[in-house]
Amino acid sequence: MKPTKNDPIIPLLIAVPLFVFVFVFFTYTFLHEAGHALAGVFFGQSLTEFDVSFWDLSAHVGIIGGNLTQSQLAIRAAAGASLPLIIWTLFISLVPRKGSFILEVLKLLTSMLVINTLLPWVALPILFMLGKAPSDDVTNVLRYSQMPPLLLTFIALILYVGGWTLFLSKINGLRNEFLLFRDIDREILISGTRKTVSVMTGIMALCLISVFMLNTVAKGNGLSRFSPPQDFTPVSQINLSTRAYSNETLAQFTVDKATYVGVFLVIRNINTTYFDVSVTGPNNYRSTVLHGEGYNAFEDGGLWEENLAPGTYQVVLTSHQSPGSAAVYLKTH
Repeated sequence: MKPTKNDPIIPLLIAVPLFVFVFVFFTYTFLHEAGHALAGVFFGQSLTEFDVSFWDLSAHVGIIGGNLTQSQLAIRAAAGASLPLIIWTLFISLVPRKGSFILEVLKLLTSMLVINTLLPWVALPILFMLGKAPSDDVTNVLRYSQMPPLLLTFIALILYVGGWTLFLSKINGLRNEFLLFRDIDREILISGTRKTVSVMTGIMALCLISVFMLNTVAKGNGLSRFSPPQDFTPVSQINLSTRAYSNETLAQFTVDKATYVGVFLVIRNINTTYFDVSVTGPNNYRSTVLHGEGYNAFEDGGLWEENLAPGTYQVVLTSHQSPGSAAVYLKTH
């Protein structure tokens, strides 16, 4: 039975996919950041922050300390995409081939999100070869592992095709999957929904409790978020209200051998449409220290650390004119 405009199931037909959409994005974000955090902690680092703000694309984790090798840094960078993929594989392998309406929506949306996050791993290595790739997990894996970019593209492509093949084996045909959204009645819609919603709500609650507990533990790891460690040297104090900045070099330093470098940033009273502090270097290296769009904060900042290869690097600022100030501290040994 095809629903009409005034059909009472229309609100449910909208609400159920919307709830699943929020669940999928929240859970994916939690697992992605948990992957980075678990890898860092496993290799001896300490967690200082665990943020799952998926709604404004600002989710991140703060991890400090340790003395990670290049291979360990590569694993940590890859762990963010790997953990959701592993959990999705277990989920899609265990669910029935044909389930309730809400379960089919969950299968479809989780598959679309998780599998398609492999696309940057297919495309960015090619851009990396051309020197045009942005700094993110993909380029960090390439820099740290020294893996041939085309090999990473090939691996990601195999996983992408394999993911969709697995998904197709767990549904009753693509045509029937999409007909599910057209030919539906109240009984089909409600069937299984209450139980599945309860399970999904419980999972989100568990994730939120985990976020709270992790941040509670993180507060005891290291110094205050806005107090630079004693071995960091102040290199720049910027008044953001005087003008806009475009790739302004705040500090330059040279690394003679592979070593950890730290940048500590403190932002106060900022209100701007765009703000970015990054570290740039040889071979098109670029890593973001802090980035914000529609950025408004009384106080913000924190610690960035990376194990850098030999070469000359710059700490650069791009910012629209704004009230407030930014202080930059540097540790290069």
